[in-house]
Amino acid sequence: MFTILSRYVLRKFMIPFVAAFGGLCILVMFAQVVDRLDRFLAEGVNFGHVLGYLFTSLPFQAINMLPIATLMATLFVVGNLMRTREYVAGLAGGIPPERFLGGILVAGLLISFLSLLINETVVPPSTRYASMVYKKHIQRLGEWKKTVFEDLCVMGADGRIWNAIKFDQGAGKMERAIVNTITNGRMGIQIDAMEALWNKTGWTFKNGVIRTYEPNGISIEKVEKFKEKLFPFPEKPDELEVKEPQPEEMNYQGLKEHIDRLSALGVPVRPLEVELDMKLAFPFTCFMVALLGVPVSLKGRGSVAKGIALGCIIAIIYLGFIQFGKALALRLIPVWMGAWLGNIVFGATALVFWWRFRKSL
Repeated sequence: MFTILSRYVLRKFMIPFVAAFGGLCILVMFAQVVDRLDRFLAEGVNFGHVLGYLFTSLPFQAINMLPIATLMATLFVVGNLMRTREYVAGLAGGIPPERFLGGILVAGLLISFLSLLINETVVPPSTRYASMVYKKHIQRLGEWKKTVFEDLCVMGADGRIWNAIKFDQGAGKMERAIVNTITNGRMGIQIDAMEALWNKTGWTFKNGVIRTYEPNGISIEKVEKFKEKLFPFPEKPDELEVKEPQPEEMNYQGLKEHIDRLSALGVPVRPLEVELDMKLAFPFTCFMVALLGVPVSLKGRGSVAKGIALGCIIAIIYLGFIQFGKALALRLIPVWMGAWLGNIVFGATALVFWWRFRKSL
């Protein structure tokens, strides 16, 4: 139950949390300004575009600051309860630590779910907009456009999916071109050629085969080889819009669909799979640091200096474990294990600390 005591501790938690989070966000924005000051002050850069970039790039940075703010607020609140003897009074009244400080754990869990929600709804569009503003209005690359792409995978008209190992959009040329036509959710026809060239009447495929699938979309009904064949597909090279979004510019479902498209082409997607699992794992860092921060702060006996020092050490080690887990997931361990490694290790450590602390009472 969410008791009066839990609400009291939760209210005491929110003030330092908001202060810490706000301070960290200001530091992030200041670091952004210092890091890119030469770009922001360049001739012709509009001040409004600079502000637009700073504020729309902030949500992604802010999500990364939430665990640190949660940990700092936890250490501060528990330390303050120790110094004012409120915690001792609660123990004397027969209230167990987990019940007395349950409001902090509830806060950590709520922040985790809030982080997950923001990461799915606010971060992708704001990050895409920030990237566009920076490239077009600050770097002023509006006239420049990439024309050569590797591992192309884009949707065309009439259920066609275009894949190519290399695509020169300017020259209208594809190397190892594969065009899959999907009908009613099933594979219909596949064109697989070593090369495809665009001309005004369509695409000419060279040295390839046409695979016609049975209605089940699995079994091949017919295979037709050809040396050169013209297909009057309406997609022009400049209409095959190639988008290469970063993981932070997509929500969970969007990134998963992107991974599925690349996998169908045979492109290695393990790094993206790690980022996909991180979208679920990282938000729950907030709950884990709250769970760990309570017994650590109690062990510090309310010392502000010890609390700050422990908070910095825990944050650094935690972030290190997250990066270590991601590195391991790229080659040595399952993707889900690497993404959740930090939460697994620190969650287990927190439970051990709680168990030892309860035994000492």
